Amino acid sequence: MADIDALMKKYFVQPDDTVPPSEPLPATFGGCRVTPLIDGATYFTDLAGQIAALGQGTPAENAGQFVYIAGWWLHLVGGKVNPAPGSTGASVGPSIGLENPFSLNGPGAANHLADVLKAKAAAGVDVRVLGWISFSVMADYFVLTAAIQKGAAAIRDVNVGTMASIRELRKVPALSDKAILNIISHSAGAVHTKMVLVGNGTSALGYTGGLDLVGDRHGSQPHPQGQWHDVQAKVEGPAVQAMYDLYRNMWNEVRAREIRSFRYGDEKIVSHMATTPEAPARTLPTTPVGRHHVQSLRTVPRFNYTTFNILPENKKISFAPDGLFEVHSAWFNAVLTAEKYVYIEDQGFWSTEVMIWLNQALKARDGLKVLLVTGVADPNDPHFPPYAKVALFKGLLHDLNPQQLGRVRMFSRNLIVHTKSTIVDDHWALIGSANSFRRSLYSDIEHAVGLLDEEDVLAQQYRTQLWSDHFGLLTSADQQKIADLDKALNVWESTWGSPGSGVTLPATVTPVTLPTAETVLSDKEQDRYDRYADVDSRQAWGGCLP
Repeated sequence: MADIDALMKKYFVQPDDTVPPSEPLPATFGGCRVTPLIDGATYFTDLAGQIAALGQGTPAENAGQFVYIAGWWLHLVGGKVNPAPGSTGASVGPSIGLENPFSLNGPGAANHLADVLKAKAAAGVDVRVLGWISFSVMADYFVLTAAIQKGAAAIRDVNVGTMASIRELRKVPALSDKAILNIISHSAGAVHTKMVLVGNGTSALGYTGGLDLVGDRHGSQPHPQGQWHDVQAKVEGPAVQAMYDLYRNMWNEVRAREIRSFRYGDEKIVSHMATTPEAPARTLPTTPVGRHHVQSLRTVPRFNYTTFNILPENKKISFAPDGLFEVHSAWFNAVLTAEKYVYIEDQGFWSTEVMIWLNQALKARDGLKVLLVTGVADPNDPHFPPYAKVALFKGLLHDLNPQQLGRVRMFSRNLIVHTKSTIVDDHWALIGSANSFRRSLYSDIEHAVGLLDEEDVLAQQYRTQLWSDHFGLLTSADQQKIADLDKALNVWESTWGSPGSGVTLPATVTPVTLPTAETVLSDKEQDRYDRYADVDSRQAWGGCLP
């Protein structure tokens, strides 16, 4: 049995690790069970089963049941959506899987989620859907700015898909005021959480990670840029309370705001209704269900604005008026205490600060390995300059000696790697919505879970499962070949660890040539990075892209 107290003291956020140190510690729980669900099909199948079990009794019997959904992007309505001014007016994004209404059962499958949610709500289940919309980018007077051609159009298309989904759900009385738009983000930020909470009247569970309820996320269908790879954490036990409280706080924050309206073709869609009910306080079961320990981690922005700001300003968030940077605290602490390896899987590595942590850890530990994995570009993201090259060289590589450089490797898989996850030393893992971006540390509303295990096998099993997916190891026997860390590291780099696994790196995973010289952004590119692409809410923000 592992010394869980020692693991928690080392890898979990402690009182002096918070930013600032006076911040309360992230909510920390024992007695949990966390299951990493790799790829959309696995997650959606699990979620479908949980939702299907609800609403089987009379409305009175179902009254204690709930399904609460919070998404960065909801695309429950298929085909072309009614465009907002400035959007492309096409099916949102070029992705395969958006032509049909979203189903948890697969692209093009029946049992559309919108219909399922309507039916559950009609049966007395408390169904609530909270979809993010950029109150600033979607403001009518922003339509004519040049920013529409410089990245904002992609956000507008995402938001239009969410508005179409909310509009569809509101067609039934039971959801008319319980499908709402999340308008509480920073002017240049997002509510990036991808959470679902399910309660059956006697127990509750939560899902958090990188997967939105969008048709190209199943991972099983071909995609113009390759298949979709992602991870969602299924959380059971006492830690679900903190996830529920975050959802409730966001819902009630929206409910307390002035109702905003947004153009959707010739219609207006309002953020919420005057009759939108409060999300109730619930005391969820605290009965232990496993031996995992969880820190529930949030990013909530500050709202600092310059005197002149062409975009609408938002109010401070009442449940965190000075912001919360718990994801930052937990990530920083775990990386800086790493001894064997740090593995980060992400769609982008823009954060110079995260790269600086890795640089410091490499210098502090002679044997530490740093492994970064990404994939082809997400087609739903705007095209940006090479911010990752800036961060990789300026933060991580610029002053490492040859021995230290030999302990850094980066790889790309021939599909869309949309994961936001870190594993350290086969002890600690992080799964959530927060990217290796500055905005995820300070400006977007995010949620993630930091994980430890009393038996100290969760992170190792997750790493084995995740790397097996990259290596194409389908059977349990093959996956056990990389259960040993040294043998697994040797697959990535022949000078690391020890040989003997019999596994080779597949052609679908290729090394990335790391930058050897500094990439310098132009003044315009740097301004775009700071004010739009990767915002830091701690700094005064204002203006608009020219």
